Amino acid sequence: MNTLNHFDLSAANWDAEPRRVELAKAIGMAILREARPTSDDDLLDYGCGTGLLGLFLLPYVRSVTGADSSPGMLDVLRAKIRDDRIGGMIAIQLDLEKQPALDKRFHMIVSSMVMHHVANLDQVLRAFHDMLLPDGILCIADLDAEPGNFHSADAAVSVRHRGFDRSEFKDRLAAALFTDIKVSTSHIVKKEIGGGEFRDFPVFLMVGRRKPQASDST
Repeated sequence: MNTLNHFDLSAANWDAEPRRVELAKAIGMAILREARPTSDDDLLDYGCGTGLLGLFLLPYVRSVTGADSSPGMLDVLRAKIRDDRIGGMIAIQLDLEKQPALDKRFHMIVSSMVMHHVANLDQVLRAFHDMLLPDGILCIADLDAEPGNFHSADAAVSVRHRGFDRSEFKDRLAAALFTDIKVSTSHIVKKEIGGGEFRDFPVFLMVGRRKPQASDST
């Protein structure tokens, strides 16, 4: 099973897992608290899945573009937008490891529990920088480094990183020309790892600002 098939096959029942809904809400609340989006902001939700995070943030911004590589996930999100007559949100296919950055520029980019599935982190972070307006904000939520038992066997085939060391990930953001970087714990996921044993998995939120460039004033 490849990465795309796993998410496509999981899409229809993705929202049925309360843990995922709870996590999206917790990350959304942390973004509201730490990044303070406004009603004038156009936001990109990269790796949007079924839109749990983007739909949570939609009432606080002007527009949300949900982007994902999985057609199955996008089908679920588009059905929500259509059936609930949701305005201000669109869903597009995008894989920044295989496609160039969008021409459109955003005030804020958010990405939740996506980076540990990304092989070429630096390429994607540079694309985020290119898609942000001057002083735009990047919000990344992902797992702290973990021993490899967060994911089920079928999901593990898509995993490229067993979470991240916060200091090392902060250095990656700085190298991708983000500044004013701050990090906090947005949520702790409690999951059974086998044999009735449960483990806490912290999820960080890292917020950075696109560093102004000389070309911004030209």
